[in-house]
Amino acid sequence: MGARTSVVVLNWNGMKWLQICLSSILGQDAGEDFEVLLVDNGSTDESVQYVEKNFPGVKVVELGRNYGFAEGNNKALNYAQGEYLVFVNTDTKAEAGWLKNLVNAADEHPKHQILCSIQIPSQERNRIRTLNAFGDATLSPYESDSAVTDSVFASGACFLIRRSWLQRLRYLFDPYYVFYAEDIELSLRTVLLGGQIGYVRDSRIAHYIGGAGLLPAKTSFYATRNLLLTYYKLFRLKNFFRVFLVRIAYLAPRFLARRQQLANNIGMVRGTLSFLVTFPYYNRYRRVFAKRKKRDDRFIFERFLYRRRMERLFLKRGVYGCS
Repeated sequence: MGARTSVVVLNWNGMKWLQICLSSILGQDAGEDFEVLLVDNGSTDESVQYVEKNFPGVKVVELGRNYGFAEGNNKALNYAQGEYLVFVNTDTKAEAGWLKNLVNAADEHPKHQILCSIQIPSQERNRIRTLNAFGDATLSPYESDSAVTDSVFASGACFLIRRSWLQRLRYLFDPYYVFYAEDIELSLRTVLLGGQIGYVRDSRIAHYIGGAGLLPAKTSFYATRNLLLTYYKLFRLKNFFRVFLVRIAYLAPRFLARRQQLANNIGMVRGTLSFLVTFPYYNRYRRVFAKRKKRDDRFIFERFLYRRRMERLFLKRGVYGCS
């Protein structure tokens, strides 16, 4: 019988992070066996050879080319054996007890389909990550004393998902996204299908941020396109337009303020144009998904951080009344 938990580390030219990341994972006392997989997205920095030589306990999977973050993790599912699937970025260092506490929380909270670790230092005071009224992932300003704190967003940098829940989801990440907002899409799909997401107070991991190494123009492009696609494909059309209007009102002044940051602005424009070209291909998907929903869009809107502030700034009262 194989390990109950699989830890997946997707890698692309991340050799500078691997010694710290893998050592901290392999050093975990989880109270039971677990497997660790390094799934390599066609690295050219000899990171595969480094891991094979220095970490014989890690199962190395070479994909042969760079599939991006979304599809690379999707392909990892073909090699991971566990019922609990833990996805971890390379630019991390797990604290003692990180994995055991995460797995114990999954055992003790069966209604939570996705559980996330507290990422330090940004979440040092057990502040969860959530979504704000502009559709972006953000850090909550509120502290929580709960062992598991609910959220509508699971950060893709470190999370546990049940394999059984993937059968309901039908896929982990949308491969078209490549990078950015794939975790927002996964989170909203989970919540709208009736699932729960939680952050585990005593499962902590340091996240240094910077492992992806994408240029600002690409990041801005993917962020703009993928966020718009996410709300289009998962929300009712009327509610998508509400989010769209809010994002325009939110991004317009930032666009003007970034006159000297040409790359960011070009990325935002290209991302919007790409969305306008792409969204018709999701029409059938959004109709099918609407029939599978267990929760109304209202459930998400009511949990947006700064919702009331957004309503005062940009929209008339009651704009989020979902009908």
